[in-house]
Amino acid sequence: MFDTKSLCLRLVDRSEVATVLSTTGLYDARYLAANSAYLALVERIWEELDGQSLVGKGSARSDGDRDRRLWLLDRHGFYDCEQAVIDTASGRQVAVEISAQRIRCSGLACDLEFLRPIGRYLEVTGAAGMSGTVSNPRASFLPELQTNLEKLSDFNRTILLRRMLTAVAEGGMLIAKVNPNPTIERYSDALRSRMARYVAAGRPGNETKFDFSALDAAAAEQYLLEMAGEIWSLIHFAKDPETAGMLERLVAPYTEPASLVVGDPGS
Repeated sequence: MFDTKSLCLRLVDRSEVATVLSTTGLYDARYLAANSAYLALVERIWEELDGQSLVGKGSARSDGDRDRRLWLLDRHGFYDCEQAVIDTASGRQVAVEISAQRIRCSGLACDLEFLRPIGRYLEVTGAAGMSGTVSNPRASFLPELQTNLEKLSDFNRTILLRRMLTAVAEGGMLIAKVNPNPTIERYSDALRSRMARYVAAGRPGNETKFDFSALDAAAAEQYLLEMAGEIWSLIHFAKDPETAGMLERLVAPYTEPASLVVGDPGS
């Protein structure tokens, strides 16, 4: 169909940078389209954003800077290279540079935004395991989750695996603060040291956030199952039920432990 709406959607899809099309408004702007570069940047799949609020459900932050950018669109119809901070699904804050244009899409006033990440990004190497070698993980995905992951597109599977990995890794850091158990503290310290390359830059205070945005699906899956296997081992040998319960809540929604038997007892 040759109309302005279809042309706008085609422009978003073919853009080489993170691009998003939305309705206008301070509080009620809603997603109309986003390309894969934008979805990867904010760690979302389109089904989570389709028709949702940019501020309430998406990556936009309601603050004075956003108010000023919208004023520029209202007054001039565009702005170039404005710096902003957006939120990702895993809770990271990403500094970006945004250029935007107010357009009419089949009679509807819309904002077309182009985003470019800025700032320091940590080097991410390879798809080897966290120790530098690929090992056999001591955990596997829950059967239903494994089936659902196999049905997803490569892009959506990558996004979801990164988010699960982020939840488990950051949970391991948080538990050490909530429950200062020596076992958990030792594990959290080892995890932080081993994954230093993935720590997100510019975090306030002592909060630890990880950035796995450069990992492909295979690497994210390998890391997640290795980490889950280690946590299941900690659960198995934990003497404190409270500690075991907190650790289990990290990995039980996604994985199940492999057998801890390493040999045939009858041999």
